[in-house]
Amino acid sequence: MRLRFIAVALVVLALCYFGAGAPAMTLLLKPAIVGDGLALKSITYHWANRADRAIPETELLASRFYVLLFAAVTVGAALSALKADRDIRRFAFAFGWSIVLFGILVYAQMQAFYTVG
Repeated sequence: MRLRFIAVALVVLALCYFGAGAPAMTLLLKPAIVGDGLALKSITYHWANRADRAIPETELLASRFYVLLFAAVTVGAALSALKADRDIRRFAFAFGWSIVLFGILVYAQMQAFYTVG
């Protein structure tokens, strides 16, 4: 079971990496890229029309990795909740991820509202 989970996690990481256009690893570790990914800049309408013109395209595409990774973990939590597993560990994961999801979405909206002028 654990080996299957690790294999699926590696496949998901690889798909997210290639879905983001295979950016350089040093670019993925840059703090500004992580912040842009958490602000959902690569998919948010506000950023695409106003503020993205100042961001280099490679950085914007690299932030897509974190957006895709965020979506993959959310799908995992949703599937766990939909299967109605009674395990407390799975419930805690789904509940904790829903709180993280809420925080990230509020952060993204605040970034889009306050930095777009």
